[in-house]
Amino acid sequence: MKYQPMIGLHGHIHESRGIVKLGRTLCANPGSEYGEGILRSFISDLEGDRIKSYLLASG
Repeated sequence: MKYQPMIGLHGHIHESRGIVKLGRTLCANPGSEYGEGILRSFISDLEGDRIKSYLLASG
């Protein structure tokens, strides 16, 4: 909360897919399900010092 980075990417907690905004920081966990062979990802489009858009994808 003190430094407010643009984005925080997390992935240690599997199956806990989600996005939350803490102040100015967007925190994302794609939540891969390795046991089922599902790989999830977070794709973002950056524009200058902001996140223009983002997408949670899986495959």
